[in-house]
Amino acid sequence: MPIFASSASKAAIEVASDVHNWELAEGLGQLVELWLLEASERLDESKRRYSLHPLTRAFAQNKLSEHPDLERDAKLRLVNFFEYISKSAGGDILAWKNYDEIELEKDNIFALTDWCFENQQEMAGMRLTKSVTYFMGLRGYLSESLKFGRIAAKAVRQANEHTDLAWLLVHGIGWREIHGGNLETGESYFVEALRIYENLNDKKGIMAVLGNLGRALQYKKDFINARHYCERGLSLAQSLGDELAIARFKKELSMLAASEGRLQEAKAGLESVLVMLEKQNPLIYASALSELAEVNRKLNDYETAYLIGIKGLELAIKMKRQDTIGWVSRTLAYTEVKRGNLQSAKSHAETALEFFAKPGLHFEESEELKKLLIQLNEKLCDLSKLDSH
Repeated sequence: MPIFASSASKAAIEVASDVHNWELAEGLGQLVELWLLEASERLDESKRRYSLHPLTRAFAQNKLSEHPDLERDAKLRLVNFFEYISKSAGGDILAWKNYDEIELEKDNIFALTDWCFENQQEMAGMRLTKSVTYFMGLRGYLSESLKFGRIAAKAVRQANEHTDLAWLLVHGIGWREIHGGNLETGESYFVEALRIYENLNDKKGIMAVLGNLGRALQYKKDFINARHYCERGLSLAQSLGDELAIARFKKELSMLAASEGRLQEAKAGLESVLVMLEKQNPLIYASALSELAEVNRKLNDYETAYLIGIKGLELAIKMKRQDTIGWVSRTLAYTEVKRGNLQSAKSHAETALEFFAKPGLHFEESEELKKLLIQLNEKLCDLSKLDSH
């Protein structure tokens, strides 16, 4: 049991202990009766979770340390188990509907990944990292994502595993570096991944890089090259007949237009892909709603910005997509200021700050939101004094 960082399911305990069937049930039952293990109150045995009391954990950990091979073998079995669980729940793709299953095990998975990288099990750690990469990004575990992604990328680079390296550079760390303000580093990762995918003639991989590279260069205000990569991606998507990829590149080109100040063009472009995105990919649809709300805010159409923003926020909350929650809440905070709803503006600003204040992420937006909250608190305090008089 000390192998687990937090509570564990019966299935995970079975894998770790290599104890099965009647013996497993009997052993768990006895430990619970002796108050050495605590079982959650779930009628469904498969969903019941077991945890150690602190004193028992210390005692058992001390005993376990006397058998390092036992601990090592158990943890390696768990790597395969959690990799399978995470992939089955879509942790390496954007299959958000089952991410709660990974959420239950995240402490165990993160601790196990750390153990792999600290104990010369780098490839096992890499596999575990890949299995939860999208989960970490979607649910906002960005520092863990960047830490594990960097170590995993270093490991596969040394092992000359080019396909895994390209995947990690694009999906694992390139975007994290960009959001952390390391624009040059993020861009270099995307360029390296593009070269690998081109050598492999992996067209889906190429499209994934082109979209990210376009957005990275947009952040750098290198609009000419950003447009080049987005248009190249759109052309490739059209040649493959990939409707979702076509919509994604049109969305990127719309955001590029917004960055260049062509707001009406950006608005029309985003509106043109909404129906298709709503049908095929609600995650990207929520992001598009967030971006469209921001464009309308910049066009001073605050009522439309609010309605679209609220719709995007509700969808993002449903999917627990933390980055979209952060961005659309930021838009809604500034929109509500203009609409005169200061308490609502404060609430949305606080929600946005929860995301932007994460270590190494969006420093400028974080500071901007802190200043906004100070201003809102002062105004609300003044209004409160007026009301009391």
